[in-house]
Amino acid sequence: MPNPQAPFPVNDPLMAMGSSMLRQSGATYLESGKKYMQSWTGVLSGGLLHYHFDINSEYVRNKLMMLLAPFLRRWNYTRVLEQITGGHKYLPPRQDVNAPDLYIPFMALCTCCLLASISKVVTGRFSPDTMYATVSKGFGAWAVHWMVLKALMYVLGASAAIPFLELASYAGYPFVPACIAMLARMTLGTWGFRAVWAYGAAMIGIVLVRTLKRIIFYEARQYSIDSTTHNYLLLALWIFEFPFTWWLALLP
Repeated sequence: MPNPQAPFPVNDPLMAMGSSMLRQSGATYLESGKKYMQSWTGVLSGGLLHYHFDINSEYVRNKLMMLLAPFLRRWNYTRVLEQITGGHKYLPPRQDVNAPDLYIPFMALCTCCLLASISKVVTGRFSPDTMYATVSKGFGAWAVHWMVLKALMYVLGASAAIPFLELASYAGYPFVPACIAMLARMTLGTWGFRAVWAYGAAMIGIVLVRTLKRIIFYEARQYSIDSTTHNYLLLALWIFEFPFTWWLALLP
């Protein structure tokens, strides 16, 4: 006698086929979701973060010299290819001064926040909110610079040539001259601050322009835009570093 509460027979082939299709669709959906999440988490995976923090004292000295006095050496800005199969495409910062890193930008940002707090302590206007405001504005400025560089690379047709974390490294280097400018503002007065700020902004602009030219022409091999347009856009980036570094030096 059939069960009156069962809407379909237990061995209904249509019901079995529907269940199989649902299971298959569910498995496909979960697999696609897994791949999507892996594509995003891969950007911030431990391997990539370790790669951009793989530095030593010699790298830090040479990188700071490159950022603050690029004219003292004939830097070629060309990265060294990795020879190990299955490893990264290029050598890590510890082995190549031209490789981007996140250590110097993060330390420079922390130093900017510390100097901003010290300046408030000296003037008697320090409060816990000062540190929070400085940190949030610092990361906001970092994000703005990243978007400017990303937009520039997009216009030049080479947006896919540079990964997220590498572009973030380049976007964070202006914190280095900003730290020195903040220190000059506290010790050398107005004119000393302006001289240090102008020099630091000019040097960091030179480094970024030369680095992006290397990425565009030698790594991305992008020639879709004529050289005159390339030069004008890179000149605009160099000019942009002056107000941007000024903004960083006046945090918060």
